[in-house]
Amino acid sequence: ADLEPATRRSQAVPAMTKLLASLHFFASGSFQRTVAFTAGISQSRFSEVLSEALNAMLRWMAKFIRFPHTQTSLNGTKQGFFAVAGFPRVIGAIDCTHVQLVPPADTKHVYRNRKHTHSLNVQCVCDAKGIITNIVAKYPGSVHNSYILRNSALFSKLRNGEFGDGWLVGDSAYPLHPFLLTPVLNPTTAAENRYNEAHIRTRNVVERTFGILKSRFRCLDRTGGALLYRPEKVAQIVVTCCMLHNIAKLHGLEHDAMPEDNVGLSLRMEQQPNAAGTQTRTSLIQSHFL
Repeated sequence: ADLEPATRRSQAVPAMTKLLASLHFFASGSFQRTVAFTAGISQSRFSEVLSEALNAMLRWMAKFIRFPHTQTSLNGTKQGFFAVAGFPRVIGAIDCTHVQLVPPADTKHVYRNRKHTHSLNVQCVCDAKGIITNIVAKYPGSVHNSYILRNSALFSKLRNGEFGDGWLVGDSAYPLHPFLLTPVLNPTTAAENRYNEAHIRTRNVVERTFGILKSRFRCLDRTGGALLYRPEKVAQIVVTCCMLHNIAKLHGLEHDAMPEDNVGLSLRMEQQPNAAGTQTRTSLIQSHFL
């Protein structure tokens, strides 16, 4: 109903045409002109159609991108991750991925990432099934992963203990916290090696999710070219595709993953841990991985 034409004129674009044209663009990453031609509308009209479709679909975001917050959903998420590699109490795997765009001319340098291309740096958290439960899609490619997390609403909730004893797992681009566990960079014991192995296998779900997301929605992958929209609209496209990814997962529609191409975009040296984070990780290694 959100996409129904406001007028009954014969030139009005039907809601189904708007939806299918937008889905074609998300899936193929084709140029506007190609998608518009396929849909039987002008290129300028397709740009309007895409905006209408994005606004309509984003109204449903809160229903389909939700971080576990009840005790039942938190326990279910922990059980799902524990089944992967025996890593306890995990409520999410976190990482960032870059989505290429054509930057605004006056702020081009801000969008330049470590591979010297222009992008948005998008933070996602997912569960063990690869369902995206949290997303931040508003920072340019030059912004570091740890900064995005630190300035997110999720970080405040984790720091305030709103999710009980659960923690995220992330790579060494993130600082170690009591609620965010990272690998031991220089393991010296068998227990630390077992911890790292379980950590890598558990965290791998988010990298695999990025691969599936970009394979399913080629508009997000660099092979589809840089998105020719202002950053705010690129962010809308990213969030919408993540929501559609979740809907597909919930309906059992699987998709092959493509390799993630963001290796090296974030600093892989360990960020400065705090004492409480170090103690949490050490206690877990001693209690669970000895």
